[in-house]
Amino acid sequence: MEDIVTGHSFECGASGVTEALAFSQPDLTYDPDILKVRAHDLDVYFQERPGCEFFDKLLEWVPRLKWEIVEEENKDWLAEWKKGFNPFSLVGPYWIVPSWHQAPPEARKPIFIDPGMAFGTGTHATTKMASYFVHKMGQLVQPGKQYSLLDVGTGTAVLAMIARMEGVQRVLGVEIDPEARRVARENLQLNHLLDIEISDTPLEKIDETFDFVVANIIDGILIQLRDDLLQVLKPGGQIFLTGILLEREEEFFAEFIEKSNLKLVRRIEKDEWVGFWLRS
Repeated sequence: MEDIVTGHSFECGASGVTEALAFSQPDLTYDPDILKVRAHDLDVYFQERPGCEFFDKLLEWVPRLKWEIVEEENKDWLAEWKKGFNPFSLVGPYWIVPSWHQAPPEARKPIFIDPGMAFGTGTHATTKMASYFVHKMGQLVQPGKQYSLLDVGTGTAVLAMIARMEGVQRVLGVEIDPEARRVARENLQLNHLLDIEISDTPLEKIDETFDFVVANIIDGILIQLRDDLLQVLKPGGQIFLTGILLEREEEFFAEFIEKSNLKLVRRIEKDEWVGFWLRS
């Protein structure tokens, strides 16, 4: 009855319907398998309490349906979320500063962002580890020498901006999500770093190589992208991989690192996540 109930809800003025799906993710591909279940849990959203016709129809379907009514105060949830997102120190001199805040005096190198729906605000452990790697990478950047970096799945473009501020001249961020690309470009404007390129070119179609590659992506996807990531890395280049769950580190090491012949430079761990700095 899922489709019937959903259609009836929209006919009665519902603003949205969500379903809690049962799923399993048994291996490193990280693509979920949706499980078949006997009953579905639906949340139906109304701006105001629906009329009798909505409940009359539900009563016709009893006992096949069970429901409860929950009332919430109407709020600007985006504004509520922004209240809790304040400037914070990310790594070294870099601070993340929401675009609606002023940079605090101690923020020597503020990065202004409006995260929108894109991943990579700097609050997640994997972004913090990737930021650490890119910041440390700056010690390898020699004045007067040209360097390039590819940020795979750039999200908010925080990593790309740190790389540019560390002296990397050619910075390319690739992102398959159009909303994230929009957010990334807005963040580049906020920080006056418009020479960073944001592209929707698929990784396998990039025909240049880079001194540095950073990919803050879940481990199963990294394994799927292994050959493409190696293809864009220059001989002797450095690659930073975060997004590896600690419980799957051994499998990732065998499937990615051992099969790619990369040399391990550094391993770091934060919360339930692991990051690797590797060299070709």
